Amino acid sequence: MTETELRNKVVNVMQGWLGWSEKNGKFKAIIDFYNTQRPLPRGYAVQYDDEWCATTVTAAGMAAGLHDIIFGECSCSKMIELYRAAGRWEENDAYRPEPGDIIMYYWKDGSNYATTDCTAAPNHVGIVEKVAGSTITVIEGNKGEAVARRTLAVNGRYIRGFCLPDYAGKAEEDNDMDQTKFNQMFREAMTAYRKELQDNDCGDYSEAARKWATETGLIAGNGTTINGLPNYMWQDLTTREQLIVVLFRFAQTHGLA
Repeated sequence: MTETELRNKVVNVMQGWLGWSEKNGKFKAIIDFYNTQRPLPRGYAVQYDDEWCATTVTAAGMAAGLHDIIFGECSCSKMIELYRAAGRWEENDAYRPEPGDIIMYYWKDGSNYATTDCTAAPNHVGIVEKVAGSTITVIEGNKGEAVARRTLAVNGRYIRGFCLPDYAGKAEEDNDMDQTKFNQMFREAMTAYRKELQDNDCGDYSEAARKWATETGLIAGNGTTINGLPNYMWQDLTTREQLIVVLFRFAQTHGLA
């Protein structure tokens, strides 16, 4: 994808959340999604009564598949630290942002804001939707307890600075993809995925069926688990070869093979 397409991905997510609020309860889905991160930033699960502006920015990055460049945090100050460490923090309040950039606010900015640099701790954050002329349009979580738009001037009052996700670098990574690289990544991902499935995790609904299948020899364990029990890999993927073995064993138990 191009840099512009990547920027638009996260903007589109934020646009889709417009109107989600504490009043209608939809804001909880944003917080719940944020809390699916592993590991959670600083090990903290966001609560429904917490401020959720930074949480929304992070969740939008996750939903857009850009969590590697839109750094996860529920704190505005900690988010700035992450971007500063990555060399992606813009201190200049007069910077002209692009869609997908992250804008930080400080609500006690002085009246001389246009000629001074605000360096105080940030109060709020949002994602730039567009810039037209000298007007910035931002979509923010927890603006009046909802996901909503705000407009302000370029170099306007209350701007603390900008976090700049590396969309250009991400676009270059995507452009490096070829069939060989994709195949390798796919194999690595599937190996990791299957490793997670190769244990005896299973649902209660299948208990009777599993008992019957193991007692009749229809399913045989593959190796052993760490507790010494047969590893039946109940939630692993099934190949055609494995399927016909199961069918063959079933036929044998009924005298059909």
